Amino acid sequence: MRNLILLCAACTLTVALNGQSINDSFFTKVSYIGAFNEDVDWTSGWAEWDPVNKEYPDPAQTKGNGVFTEPGGIKISSDETWSGNLKLDGWVYVEDGATLTISPGTIIRGTERSALIIKRGGKINAAGTSDSPIVFTSDQGAGFRGSSNWGGIVICGKGIVNTAGGEKITEGGVGVYYGGTDNNDNSGIMKYVRIEFPGYEVATGSELNGLSLCGVGAGTTLEYIQVSYSGDDGFEWWGGAVNAKYLIAYKTEDDDFDTDNGYSGMVQFGLILRDAEIVDTDTANGFESDNDDGGNDVQPYTHAIFSNISAFGPSITSTDPATLQKNHNEGSAMRIRRASRLRVYNSVFAGWGRGLRIESSLSWTAAQADMLTVQNSIIAGVRNDWFRTDVSGVSADDIRNWFLDSSRKNDTILLAADLKITHPFSFTGPDFRPQNDSPVLNASNWYFSTGNNEFTSINNQSEWRAYPNPFTGITYIHLQIEETSEVKAEVYDIKGKLVKVLYKGVMTPGTGSLEFNASDLPKGFYIGRITAENNTYFVRMISK
Repeated sequence: MRNLILLCAACTLTVALNGQSINDSFFTKVSYIGAFNEDVDWTSGWAEWDPVNKEYPDPAQTKGNGVFTEPGGIKISSDETWSGNLKLDGWVYVEDGATLTISPGTIIRGTERSALIIKRGGKINAAGTSDSPIVFTSDQGAGFRGSSNWGGIVICGKGIVNTAGGEKITEGGVGVYYGGTDNNDNSGIMKYVRIEFPGYEVATGSELNGLSLCGVGAGTTLEYIQVSYSGDDGFEWWGGAVNAKYLIAYKTEDDDFDTDNGYSGMVQFGLILRDAEIVDTDTANGFESDNDDGGNDVQPYTHAIFSNISAFGPSITSTDPATLQKNHNEGSAMRIRRASRLRVYNSVFAGWGRGLRIESSLSWTAAQADMLTVQNSIIAGVRNDWFRTDVSGVSADDIRNWFLDSSRKNDTILLAADLKITHPFSFTGPDFRPQNDSPVLNASNWYFSTGNNEFTSINNQSEWRAYPNPFTGITYIHLQIEETSEVKAEVYDIKGKLVKVLYKGVMTPGTGSLEFNASDLPKGFYIGRITAENNTYFVRMISK
């Protein structure tokens, strides 16, 4: 058992605060860190890397009346469907009880300041496909588009926020409230959607973002969404508990992923790619996170979980570009402040002005118990301060030592190139997949013993298990490699017939997960057979 230990996924796990865990079934327990493995590019087919010059058809119909107030804007009060090529002109509101359905392939071109706002109780049903994404973009012609050409999309739900009275009015002047008591509220679905050239500053400190998620509940589905050239944040969450997968923030001016007011959802597979030539008048960060505007110790805490994020900043190398603009140079991969308790796992940050910055004393106190945490992640190629703090009596070395403590399984790498990602900084043909010898492969960890969490592993062979088990469709076998080993993982059916080869090759020390997808196999019993050098281990699995 020296080379390979199968970790029991049915371990004892007690989690404080919002009851979330990195072991939540929401997460796909992949074997790599960052958002990509060496085989699959999930951006292919629907993402767009040159929206400035993309040719879009002229609108055939206008939605909106050119009015930019809540009383005067268009109200959608009964179910409505949009399709084809449309112009968005003004502030359009989806009212309580109404659903706006947007057909796959629909292109919506927004005029200056225009926005689509989903009110509490309203829903958006924007389910595009990989071949026919739904596109919100600028009304400007090809070659003339830029950040802040229009407002953006605002979704308001009934989820919990940590403000007095439990509700708050949205930023950006659109004049609607969000918040409530239902973190499972359903505001609809957005899938395979591009949001290009949004983000509008209505007044200082009051902006529309690419996608503003205000008290949005976990009943809402958000997957495969790209926000490009936002004039403010790419994605911003205020409270609520909505989960999301496959998010892209591309050439954002301000922050890419901004979390506030008790947001407690989960996000997996996120991509950030910055442009050194594009930056806000404020410092621009990959993550910016606050508990509330005043940094108060109020609950629910901003305590979201992000896993498998690939965040590529504006600094390709230490000399490219030769000089970083001030607000890039002082921007951070992760800027955690104002009592936030953000949690980040299994992620990669490369090419930023600064690395990890913890500003708040309450956040630093939470970090000591890993209620705020960064784990099993890599920071690489930082141009300025790798670690920074604004907390009195705490030094940058304290932050560094906390980050690099062996229990957190983090690492720093001097050069972004040593991550061995194919073409992560390209704007013409980006490729975020790791090369075969990249340190991000076979490097994930889904089990942590930190802070108030209790962890008990069962290493007796009779207790080794996959998780979930029994399962429907997909289960995972979790591995911990103590020494570099040749590993082969196979699955056999009850008759002893080989049905799947899950892995064959070298694994380096660390933890990881092997996916067994039985969706194409008959229901019943299966045996996982894992060999490492001269040792063999078996795992019983039931597909139902």
